[in-house]
Amino acid sequence: MVSSRRRFLALSATAAIGSAFPDYAQTPMNLVPRTASGAPNYWCTWALQNYMFGQNAEDLDTARLEGDAGAELARTAMTEENLLSDQGWAKSFYPKVRRDLYLLLDDGWEKGGTATFELDSGKFPSFEGDPAARLNKLSNSIQNAGWRGVALWCRNTPEDRGMNQLEDMCDRAGVRYWKIDIGDPEFGLVRVRNENHIPLTLEHVHGETPVNGDWRKDGRFGTQLWDSRRMTILRNTDVYRTYDVTSILSLPTTLDRLAAMLEGAQGHPEIKGLLNVEDEVYVAAVMGCTMGVMRHPLHGKRPGPDADLFFNGPRQTKKRLDEVVRALRWQRIAPPFSAGEGTVFVDPEILTDTWTFARAQTWEADLIGATVHQGAPARIARNIPLPEVSAKGEKPFVFATRFPNGAVAIAAQERTRVGAAWYMPACDLTLNVSDARGPFGIFGSPRSVTLLFDRPVSRKRVMAQDLAGDSAVDISHAVHLRGNMLHISGDVIRTEGLRHATPDDLSAPGLVIALV
Repeated sequence: MVSSRRRFLALSATAAIGSAFPDYAQTPMNLVPRTASGAPNYWCTWALQNYMFGQNAEDLDTARLEGDAGAELARTAMTEENLLSDQGWAKSFYPKVRRDLYLLLDDGWEKGGTATFELDSGKFPSFEGDPAARLNKLSNSIQNAGWRGVALWCRNTPEDRGMNQLEDMCDRAGVRYWKIDIGDPEFGLVRVRNENHIPLTLEHVHGETPVNGDWRKDGRFGTQLWDSRRMTILRNTDVYRTYDVTSILSLPTTLDRLAAMLEGAQGHPEIKGLLNVEDEVYVAAVMGCTMGVMRHPLHGKRPGPDADLFFNGPRQTKKRLDEVVRALRWQRIAPPFSAGEGTVFVDPEILTDTWTFARAQTWEADLIGATVHQGAPARIARNIPLPEVSAKGEKPFVFATRFPNGAVAIAAQERTRVGAAWYMPACDLTLNVSDARGPFGIFGSPRSVTLLFDRPVSRKRVMAQDLAGDSAVDISHAVHLRGNMLHISGDVIRTEGLRHATPDDLSAPGLVIALV
Protein backbone atom coordinates (compact mmCIF):
# COMPACT_ATOMS: atom_id res chain seq x y z
CA MET A 1 0.00 0.00 0.00
CA VAL A 2 1.29 3.46 -0.87
CA SER A 3 1.78 5.47 2.30
CA SER A 4 0.11 8.81 2.91
CA ARG A 5 3.61 10.20 3.32
CA ARG A 6 4.59 9.23 -0.23
CA ARG A 7 1.28 10.54 -1.61
CA PHE A 8 2.11 13.89 0.01
CA LEU A 9 5.62 13.86 -1.47
CA ALA A 10 4.27 13.03 -4.92
CA LEU A 11 1.73 15.87 -4.80
CA SER A 12 4.38 18.28 -3.56
CA ALA A 13 6.74 17.25 -6.37
CA THR A 14 4.00 17.78 -8.96
CA ALA A 15 3.34 21.27 -7.61
CA ALA A 16 7.05 22.04 -7.66
CA ILE A 17 7.30 21.04 -11.31
CA GLY A 18 4.66 23.57 -12.28
CA SER A 19 6.14 26.40 -10.27
CA ALA A 20 9.70 25.76 -11.49
CA PHE A 21 8.84 25.73 -15.19
CA PRO A 22 10.13 28.96 -16.75
CA ASP A 23 7.87 31.48 -18.44
CA TYR A 24 9.73 32.20 -21.67
CA ALA A 25 7.55 35.14 -22.61
CA GLN A 26 8.67 36.98 -19.46
CA THR A 27 12.23 35.67 -19.06
CA PRO A 28 13.50 35.01 -22.59
CA MET A 29 17.16 35.49 -21.71
CA ASN A 30 17.51 32.85 -18.98
CA LEU A 31 15.95 29.45 -19.60
CA VAL A 32 17.10 27.96 -16.28
CA PRO A 33 14.99 28.67 -13.18
CA ARG A 34 16.92 30.26 -10.33
CA THR A 35 15.11 28.09 -7.77
CA ALA A 36 16.66 24.70 -6.94
CA SER A 37 14.59 21.74 -8.08
CA GLY A 38 14.11 20.20 -4.62
CA ALA A 39 15.09 16.77 -5.97
CA PRO A 40 16.91 14.67 -3.35
CA ASN A 41 20.36 14.82 -4.97
CA TYR A 42 23.60 14.80 -3.01
CA TRP A 43 27.37 14.98 -3.26
CA CYS A 44 28.87 12.02 -1.38
CA THR A 45 32.27 12.20 0.34
CA TRP A 46 33.24 8.52 -0.06
CA ALA A 47 35.30 8.73 -3.26
CA LEU A 48 37.22 11.72 -1.93
CA GLN A 49 37.77 10.01 1.43
CA ASN A 50 39.40 7.18 -0.52
CA TYR A 51 41.70 9.66 -2.27
CA MET A 52 43.13 11.36 0.83
CA PHE A 53 45.66 8.79 2.03
CA GLY A 54 49.02 9.04 0.28
CA GLN A 55 48.68 12.58 -0.97
CA ASN A 56 52.06 14.31 -1.36
CA ALA A 57 53.89 11.10 -0.42
CA GLU A 58 57.12 10.07 -2.14
CA ASP A 59 55.75 6.63 -2.99
CA LEU A 60 52.55 4.66 -2.49
CA ASP A 61 51.79 0.94 -2.38
CA THR A 62 48.44 1.00 -4.21
CA ALA A 63 47.52 -2.43 -2.82
CA ARG A 64 46.91 -0.65 0.51
CA LEU A 65 43.99 1.18 -1.09
CA GLU A 66 42.02 -1.98 -1.86
CA GLY A 67 39.48 -3.92 0.18
CA ASP A 68 38.86 -3.48 3.90
CA ALA A 69 42.26 -1.90 4.54
CA GLY A 70 41.58 0.80 1.99
CA ALA A 71 38.11 1.43 3.42
CA GLU A 72 39.60 1.92 6.88
CA LEU A 73 42.02 4.50 5.50
CA ALA A 74 39.07 6.28 3.93
CA ARG A 75 37.18 6.39 7.23
CA THR A 76 40.10 8.15 8.92
CA ALA A 77 39.85 10.94 6.34
CA MET A 78 36.41 12.02 7.54
CA THR A 79 37.37 14.90 9.84
CA GLU A 80 36.16 18.37 10.71
CA GLU A 81 39.35 19.84 9.26
CA ASN A 82 38.94 18.12 5.88
CA LEU A 83 35.24 18.90 5.71
CA LEU A 84 34.80 22.36 7.17
CA SER A 85 38.08 24.29 7.19
CA ASP A 86 38.31 27.35 4.96
CA GLN A 87 39.85 25.14 2.25
CA GLY A 88 37.71 22.13 3.16
CA TRP A 89 35.34 20.18 0.97
CA ALA A 90 32.17 21.95 2.09
CA LYS A 91 33.56 25.40 1.36
CA SER A 92 35.42 24.58 -1.84
CA PHE A 93 33.30 22.30 -4.02
CA TYR A 94 30.39 23.03 -6.37
CA PRO A 95 29.73 26.66 -5.39
CA LYS A 96 27.26 27.16 -8.24
CA VAL A 97 24.91 24.30 -7.32
CA ARG A 98 25.38 23.65 -3.60
CA ARG A 99 21.79 24.57 -2.86
CA ASP A 100 20.72 21.81 -5.27
CA LEU A 101 22.69 19.22 -3.29
CA TYR A 102 22.78 17.66 0.13
CA LEU A 103 26.32 17.12 1.37
CA LEU A 104 26.38 13.47 2.36
CA LEU A 105 28.86 12.31 4.97
CA ASP A 106 29.76 8.71 4.23
CA ASP A 107 31.26 6.04 6.49
CA GLY A 108 33.56 7.39 9.18
CA TRP A 109 31.52 10.27 10.56
CA GLU A 110 29.94 8.46 13.53
CA LYS A 111 31.40 6.63 16.51
CA GLY A 112 30.47 3.32 18.09
CA GLY A 113 29.16 1.54 14.98
CA THR A 114 27.52 2.12 11.64
CA ALA A 115 24.14 3.34 12.90
CA THR A 116 24.60 5.13 16.21
CA PHE A 117 24.10 8.57 14.63
CA GLU A 118 26.53 9.94 17.22
CA LEU A 119 28.96 12.33 15.59
CA ASP A 120 32.54 11.29 16.40
CA SER A 121 33.69 14.00 18.82
CA GLY A 122 37.33 13.06 18.25
CA LYS A 123 37.02 13.84 14.55
CA PHE A 124 34.65 16.79 15.06
CA PRO A 125 35.91 18.46 18.26
CA SER A 126 34.09 21.77 17.75
CA PHE A 127 30.63 20.23 17.91
CA GLU A 128 29.71 19.84 21.56
CA GLY A 129 26.57 18.84 23.45
CA ASP A 130 24.28 15.84 23.34
CA PRO A 131 24.05 13.76 20.11
CA ALA A 132 21.14 15.77 18.71
CA ALA A 133 22.86 19.08 19.48
CA ARG A 134 26.08 17.95 17.79
CA LEU A 135 24.19 16.87 14.70
CA ASN A 136 22.29 20.15 14.65
CA LYS A 137 25.53 22.13 14.77
CA LEU A 138 26.92 20.00 11.95
CA SER A 139 23.78 20.53 9.92
CA ASN A 140 23.91 24.29 10.44
CA SER A 141 27.56 24.42 9.42
CA ILE A 142 26.84 22.61 6.16
CA GLN A 143 23.88 24.85 5.38
CA ASN A 144 25.89 27.96 6.22
CA ALA A 145 28.41 26.83 3.61
CA GLY A 146 25.62 27.04 1.03
CA TRP A 147 24.52 23.41 0.71
CA ARG A 148 20.90 22.30 0.86
CA GLY A 149 21.66 20.45 4.08
CA VAL A 150 23.53 17.52 5.53
CA ALA A 151 22.76 13.89 4.64
CA LEU A 152 24.12 10.90 6.52
CA TRP A 153 25.34 7.40 5.65
CA CYS A 154 24.37 4.46 7.84
CA ARG A 155 24.25 0.66 7.75
CA ASN A 156 22.26 -2.00 9.65
CA THR A 157 20.11 0.35 11.69
CA PRO A 158 18.53 -0.89 14.95
CA GLU A 159 14.97 -2.15 15.20
CA ASP A 160 12.06 -1.42 17.53
CA ARG A 161 12.52 1.66 19.76
CA GLY A 162 15.92 2.42 18.26
CA MET A 163 14.32 3.44 14.99
CA ASN A 164 12.08 5.97 16.72
CA GLN A 165 14.95 7.42 18.70
CA LEU A 166 17.26 7.85 15.72
CA GLU A 167 14.64 9.36 13.44
CA ASP A 168 13.44 11.71 16.17
CA MET A 169 17.02 12.80 16.91
CA CYS A 170 17.68 13.53 13.24
CA ASP A 171 14.39 15.39 12.95
CA ARG A 172 15.38 17.66 15.82
CA ALA A 173 18.82 18.12 14.24
CA GLY A 174 17.47 19.07 10.83
CA VAL A 175 18.85 15.99 9.04
CA ARG A 176 16.58 15.24 6.07
CA TYR A 177 18.28 12.40 4.15
CA TRP A 178 19.66 8.97 5.07
CA LYS A 179 21.73 6.83 2.76
CA ILE A 180 20.99 3.35 4.13
CA ASP A 181 23.82 1.26 2.72
CA ILE A 182 22.30 -2.18 3.45
CA GLY A 183 19.89 -2.88 6.28
CA ASP A 184 16.26 -2.20 7.20
CA PRO A 185 15.08 -5.41 5.47
CA GLU A 186 11.45 -5.01 6.57
CA PHE A 187 11.38 -1.25 5.93
CA GLY A 188 10.68 -0.43 9.55
CA LEU A 189 12.39 2.92 9.11
CA VAL A 190 9.85 3.84 6.44
CA ARG A 191 6.95 2.75 8.63
CA VAL A 192 8.18 4.72 11.65
CA ARG A 193 8.90 7.77 9.50
CA ASN A 194 5.38 7.67 8.09
CA GLU A 195 3.71 7.11 11.47
CA ASN A 196 5.52 10.09 13.00
CA HIS A 197 5.28 12.34 9.92
CA ILE A 198 9.02 13.04 9.93
CA PRO A 199 10.37 14.94 6.89
CA LEU A 200 13.10 12.41 6.16
CA THR A 201 13.97 10.92 2.75
CA LEU A 202 15.18 7.32 2.98
CA GLU A 203 17.42 5.65 0.42
CA HIS A 204 17.70 1.86 0.25
CA VAL A 205 19.85 -0.45 -1.85
CA HIS A 206 20.32 -4.00 -2.96
CA GLY A 207 24.06 -4.61 -2.60
CA GLU A 208 25.74 -5.34 -5.94
CA THR A 209 29.23 -6.17 -7.08
CA PRO A 210 30.72 -3.32 -9.13
CA VAL A 211 30.07 -5.12 -12.42
CA ASN A 212 27.01 -6.95 -13.72
CA GLY A 213 26.40 -10.62 -14.39
CA ASP A 214 28.93 -12.91 -16.03
CA TRP A 215 31.48 -10.22 -16.80
CA ARG A 216 33.72 -12.65 -18.66
CA LYS A 217 31.01 -12.98 -21.32
CA ASP A 218 28.16 -10.49 -21.75
CA GLY A 219 28.00 -8.77 -18.35
CA ARG A 220 24.22 -8.35 -18.16
CA PHE A 221 22.21 -7.35 -15.09
CA GLY A 222 19.16 -9.48 -15.86
CA THR A 223 15.39 -9.10 -15.80
CA GLN A 224 13.84 -7.94 -12.52
CA LEU A 225 10.54 -9.65 -11.81
CA TRP A 226 7.88 -8.04 -9.65
CA ASP A 227 8.60 -10.27 -6.66
CA SER A 228 12.39 -9.95 -6.87
CA ARG A 229 14.19 -8.49 -3.87
CA ARG A 230 15.26 -5.45 -5.87
CA MET A 231 11.72 -4.63 -6.95
CA THR A 232 10.48 -5.16 -3.41
CA ILE A 233 12.98 -2.59 -2.18
CA LEU A 234 12.05 -0.12 -4.93
CA ARG A 235 8.35 -0.20 -4.12
CA ASN A 236 9.00 0.33 -0.40
CA THR A 237 11.49 3.18 -0.43
CA ASP A 238 11.78 6.82 -1.42
CA VAL A 239 15.03 6.38 -3.35
CA TYR A 240 16.57 3.19 -4.74
CA ARG A 241 20.28 3.54 -5.53
CA THR A 242 21.55 1.33 -8.35
CA TYR A 243 24.78 0.88 -6.35
CA ASP A 244 28.53 0.75 -6.82
CA VAL A 245 30.27 0.49 -10.19
CA THR A 246 33.78 0.61 -11.61
CA SER A 247 34.61 4.05 -12.91
CA ILE A 248 35.81 2.96 -16.36
CA LEU A 249 32.74 0.78 -17.15
CA SER A 250 30.32 2.79 -15.05
CA LEU A 251 28.06 3.82 -17.93
CA PRO A 252 27.01 0.43 -19.36
CA THR A 253 26.80 -1.11 -15.88
CA THR A 254 24.48 1.66 -14.70
CA LEU A 255 22.38 1.82 -17.88
CA ASP A 256 21.68 -1.90 -17.79
CA ARG A 257 20.61 -1.75 -14.14
CA LEU A 258 18.44 1.28 -14.85
CA ALA A 259 16.71 -0.31 -17.86
CA ALA A 260 15.93 -3.48 -15.90
CA MET A 261 14.50 -1.59 -12.93
CA LEU A 262 12.38 0.67 -15.14
CA GLU A 263 11.00 -2.30 -17.05
CA GLY A 264 10.20 -4.05 -13.78
CA ALA A 265 8.34 -0.98 -12.49
CA GLN A 266 6.43 -0.27 -15.70
CA GLY A 267 2.67 -0.48 -15.30
CA HIS A 268 2.87 0.08 -11.55
CA PRO A 269 2.10 3.76 -10.88
CA GLU A 270 1.79 2.91 -7.20
CA ILE A 271 5.62 2.77 -7.15
CA LYS A 272 6.65 6.26 -6.05
CA GLY A 273 10.35 5.58 -5.47
CA LEU A 274 12.99 7.43 -7.45
CA LEU A 275 16.00 5.71 -9.00
CA ASN A 276 19.43 7.09 -8.06
CA VAL A 277 22.14 6.36 -10.65
CA GLU A 278 25.03 7.64 -8.54
CA ASP A 279 27.67 9.65 -10.42
CA GLU A 280 26.30 9.12 -13.96
CA VAL A 281 24.96 12.64 -13.86
CA TYR A 282 23.85 12.95 -17.50
CA VAL A 283 21.95 9.66 -17.16
CA ALA A 284 20.23 11.11 -14.09
CA ALA A 285 19.37 14.35 -15.86
CA VAL A 286 18.00 12.77 -19.04
CA MET A 287 16.29 9.71 -17.54
CA GLY A 288 14.44 11.42 -14.69
CA CYS A 289 16.59 9.94 -11.91
CA THR A 290 18.38 11.37 -8.91
CA MET A 291 22.14 11.45 -8.56
CA GLY A 292 24.64 10.63 -5.87
CA VAL A 293 27.51 12.74 -7.15
CA MET A 294 30.94 11.49 -6.11
CA ARG A 295 33.39 13.22 -8.47
CA HIS A 296 35.56 15.97 -7.04
CA PRO A 297 38.25 18.33 -8.37
CA LEU A 298 41.33 16.90 -6.62
CA HIS A 299 43.84 15.16 -8.88
CA GLY A 300 47.60 14.88 -9.17
CA LYS A 301 48.00 14.62 -5.40
CA ARG A 302 49.45 11.09 -5.24
CA PRO A 303 52.87 9.94 -6.46
CA GLY A 304 53.43 8.10 -9.72
CA PRO A 305 50.32 7.65 -11.87
CA ASP A 306 48.08 9.33 -9.25
CA ALA A 307 46.16 6.19 -8.27
CA ASP A 308 42.45 6.67 -7.64
CA LEU A 309 40.23 3.60 -7.31
CA PHE A 310 37.05 5.60 -7.89
CA PHE A 311 37.91 7.93 -10.77
CA ASN A 312 40.59 6.81 -13.18
CA GLY A 313 41.23 6.03 -16.81
CA PRO A 314 40.87 8.05 -20.01
CA ARG A 315 37.43 9.44 -19.14
CA GLN A 316 39.10 11.79 -16.62
CA THR A 317 35.85 12.22 -14.72
CA LYS A 318 37.35 14.53 -12.10
CA LYS A 319 37.94 17.05 -14.86
CA ARG A 320 34.26 16.94 -15.83
CA LEU A 321 32.67 18.96 -13.02
CA ASP A 322 30.65 21.17 -15.37
CA GLU A 323 28.58 18.08 -16.19
CA VAL A 324 27.35 18.05 -12.59
CA VAL A 325 26.36 21.71 -12.84
CA ARG A 326 24.53 21.20 -16.14
CA ALA A 327 22.73 18.06 -14.95
CA LEU A 328 21.51 19.69 -11.74
CA ARG A 329 20.38 22.86 -13.49
CA TRP A 330 18.44 20.79 -16.05
CA GLN A 331 16.60 19.24 -13.12
CA ARG A 332 15.38 22.71 -12.17
CA ILE A 333 13.53 22.54 -15.50
CA ALA A 334 12.66 18.83 -15.50
CA PRO A 335 12.74 17.24 -12.03
CA PRO A 336 13.13 13.47 -11.53
CA PHE A 337 9.97 11.38 -11.42
CA SER A 338 9.06 8.01 -9.98
CA ALA A 339 10.13 4.74 -11.55
CA GLY A 340 6.55 3.53 -11.89
CA GLU A 341 5.28 6.57 -13.78
CA GLY A 342 4.69 6.27 -17.51
CA THR A 343 6.17 3.89 -20.04
CA VAL A 344 9.66 2.71 -20.91
CA PHE A 345 11.05 1.48 -24.21
CA VAL A 346 14.24 -0.60 -24.25
CA ASP A 347 16.18 -1.41 -27.40
CA PRO A 348 16.76 -5.15 -27.94
CA GLU A 349 20.14 -4.27 -29.47
CA ILE A 350 22.88 -4.60 -26.86
CA LEU A 351 26.16 -2.70 -26.93
CA THR A 352 29.00 -4.31 -25.01
CA ASP A 353 31.91 -2.31 -23.59
CA THR A 354 35.15 -3.91 -22.39
CA TRP A 355 38.16 -3.03 -20.29
CA THR A 356 41.20 -4.83 -18.87
CA PHE A 357 41.69 -3.53 -15.35
CA ALA A 358 45.12 -2.65 -14.00
CA ARG A 359 45.93 -2.32 -10.32
CA ALA A 360 44.62 0.94 -8.83
CA GLN A 361 41.74 1.02 -11.34
CA THR A 362 39.31 -0.89 -9.07
CA TRP A 363 38.95 -1.94 -5.46
CA GLU A 364 37.60 -5.35 -6.61
CA ALA A 365 40.68 -7.60 -6.56
CA ASP A 366 39.07 -10.27 -8.80
CA LEU A 367 38.93 -7.81 -11.69
CA ILE A 368 42.61 -6.81 -11.66
CA GLY A 369 44.29 -8.16 -14.78
CA ALA A 370 41.00 -9.43 -16.20
CA THR A 371 39.11 -8.28 -19.28
CA VAL A 372 35.61 -7.31 -18.18
CA HIS A 373 32.53 -7.13 -20.42
CA GLN A 374 29.48 -5.00 -19.62
CA GLY A 375 26.45 -4.93 -21.90
CA ALA A 376 23.54 -2.49 -21.96
CA PRO A 377 20.71 -1.53 -24.34
CA ALA A 378 21.80 0.70 -27.20
CA ARG A 379 18.77 2.93 -26.57
CA ILE A 380 16.41 3.56 -23.65
CA ALA A 381 13.43 5.94 -23.63
CA ARG A 382 10.80 6.98 -21.10
CA ASN A 383 7.40 8.26 -22.22
CA ILE A 384 8.66 8.83 -25.78
CA PRO A 385 9.52 6.58 -28.73
CA LEU A 386 13.10 5.35 -29.02
CA PRO A 387 15.33 7.86 -30.83
CA GLU A 388 16.54 6.93 -34.29
CA VAL A 389 20.32 6.61 -34.45
CA SER A 390 22.16 6.83 -37.77
CA ALA A 391 25.79 5.74 -37.67
CA LYS A 392 28.08 4.12 -40.24
CA GLY A 393 30.02 2.14 -37.67
CA GLU A 394 29.76 1.83 -33.91
CA LYS A 395 26.95 3.54 -32.06
CA PRO A 396 27.01 5.46 -28.80
CA PHE A 397 24.61 4.80 -25.96
CA VAL A 398 21.53 6.94 -26.58
CA PHE A 399 18.67 7.66 -24.17
CA ALA A 400 15.75 10.08 -24.01
CA THR A 401 12.78 11.07 -21.83
CA ARG A 402 9.62 13.09 -22.05
CA PHE A 403 9.01 14.50 -18.58
CA PRO A 404 5.58 14.91 -16.97
CA ASN A 405 5.72 18.69 -17.44
CA GLY A 406 6.35 18.46 -21.19
CA ALA A 407 10.13 18.91 -21.18
CA VAL A 408 12.16 16.49 -23.31
CA ALA A 409 15.81 15.46 -23.04
CA ILE A 410 18.09 13.33 -25.19
CA ALA A 411 21.71 12.24 -24.74
CA ALA A 412 24.41 10.40 -26.64
CA GLN A 413 27.25 9.10 -24.49
CA GLU A 414 30.60 7.55 -25.15
CA ARG A 415 31.83 3.98 -25.46
CA THR A 416 34.73 2.05 -23.93
CA ARG A 417 36.74 -0.88 -25.29
CA VAL A 418 40.11 -2.40 -24.52
CA GLY A 419 42.72 -0.03 -25.88
CA ALA A 420 40.35 2.95 -26.12
CA ALA A 421 38.07 4.52 -23.57
CA TRP A 422 35.43 7.21 -23.64
CA TYR A 423 35.22 7.81 -27.38
CA MET A 424 32.15 9.11 -29.22
CA PRO A 425 31.07 7.26 -32.37
CA ALA A 426 29.80 9.70 -34.97
CA CYS A 427 26.01 9.60 -35.15
CA ASP A 428 22.91 11.57 -36.10
CA LEU A 429 19.91 11.44 -33.76
CA THR A 430 16.24 11.91 -34.64
CA LEU A 431 13.59 12.14 -31.93
CA ASN A 432 9.83 12.41 -32.43
CA VAL A 433 8.72 14.79 -29.68
CA SER A 434 5.11 14.93 -30.93
CA ASP A 435 3.19 17.64 -29.03
CA ALA A 436 5.78 18.19 -26.28
CA ARG A 437 6.02 21.88 -25.48
CA GLY A 438 9.59 21.71 -24.23
CA PRO A 439 12.03 22.95 -23.31
CA PHE A 440 14.43 20.45 -24.88
CA GLY A 441 17.69 19.30 -23.33
CA ILE A 442 20.56 17.95 -25.43
CA PHE A 443 23.53 16.25 -23.75
CA GLY A 444 26.68 14.89 -25.37
CA SER A 445 28.30 15.38 -28.76
CA PRO A 446 26.26 13.73 -31.53
CA ARG A 447 26.90 14.83 -35.13
CA SER A 448 23.39 16.26 -35.22
CA VAL A 449 19.99 16.18 -33.51
CA THR A 450 16.67 16.45 -35.35
CA LEU A 451 13.44 17.02 -33.41
CA LEU A 452 10.16 16.13 -35.14
CA PHE A 453 6.96 17.85 -33.97
CA ASP A 454 3.28 17.18 -34.70
CA ARG A 455 2.83 20.82 -35.73
CA PRO A 456 4.64 23.41 -37.86
CA VAL A 457 7.51 25.12 -36.06
CA SER A 458 9.15 26.97 -38.94
CA ARG A 459 7.95 30.37 -37.70
CA LYS A 460 9.39 29.88 -34.21
CA ARG A 461 12.44 31.57 -32.80
CA VAL A 462 15.00 29.13 -31.37
CA MET A 463 16.76 30.05 -28.12
CA ALA A 464 19.68 28.04 -26.73
CA GLN A 465 21.54 28.17 -23.44
CA ASP A 466 24.47 26.33 -21.96
CA LEU A 467 22.99 24.83 -18.81
CA ALA A 468 26.08 26.01 -16.95
CA GLY A 469 25.28 29.63 -17.87
CA ASP A 470 22.60 32.18 -17.08
CA SER A 471 21.85 33.67 -20.49
CA ALA A 472 20.23 32.35 -23.65
CA VAL A 473 21.13 33.29 -27.21
CA ASP A 474 19.04 33.29 -30.37
CA ILE A 475 20.34 30.53 -32.67
CA SER A 476 17.54 30.69 -35.24
CA HIS A 477 20.05 31.65 -37.92
CA ALA A 478 22.27 28.63 -37.13
CA VAL A 479 19.64 25.84 -37.23
CA HIS A 480 17.32 24.42 -39.87
CA LEU A 481 13.60 24.92 -39.26
CA ARG A 482 11.36 23.45 -41.92
CA GLY A 483 7.74 22.46 -41.47
CA ASN A 484 7.55 20.33 -38.34
CA MET A 485 11.32 19.72 -38.12
CA LEU A 486 14.13 21.34 -36.15
CA HIS A 487 17.65 20.25 -37.13
CA ILE A 488 20.64 21.24 -34.97
CA SER A 489 24.18 20.48 -36.07
CA GLY A 490 26.84 19.07 -33.77
CA ASP A 491 28.87 22.25 -34.19
CA VAL A 492 26.00 24.32 -32.78
CA ILE A 493 25.47 21.82 -29.96
CA ARG A 494 29.13 22.06 -28.97
CA THR A 495 29.37 25.83 -29.37
CA GLU A 496 26.26 26.61 -27.32
CA GLY A 497 26.47 23.63 -24.97
CA LEU A 498 29.97 24.64 -23.91
CA ARG A 499 29.59 28.41 -24.12
CA HIS A 500 30.06 28.85 -20.35
CA ALA A 501 32.54 26.01 -19.84
CA THR A 502 35.04 26.30 -17.02
CA PRO A 503 38.60 26.62 -18.39
CA ASP A 504 40.30 23.21 -18.75
CA ASP A 505 37.08 21.36 -17.90
CA LEU A 506 36.52 18.37 -20.21
CA SER A 507 32.76 18.01 -19.79
CA ALA A 508 30.50 17.06 -22.67
CA PRO A 509 28.01 19.70 -23.86
CA GLY A 510 24.71 20.17 -22.10
CA LEU A 511 22.23 22.76 -23.35
CA VAL A 512 18.57 23.67 -23.22
CA ILE A 513 16.59 24.67 -26.32
CA ALA A 514 13.33 26.62 -26.32
CA LEU A 515 11.05 27.50 -29.23
CA VAL A 516 9.42 30.88 -28.63
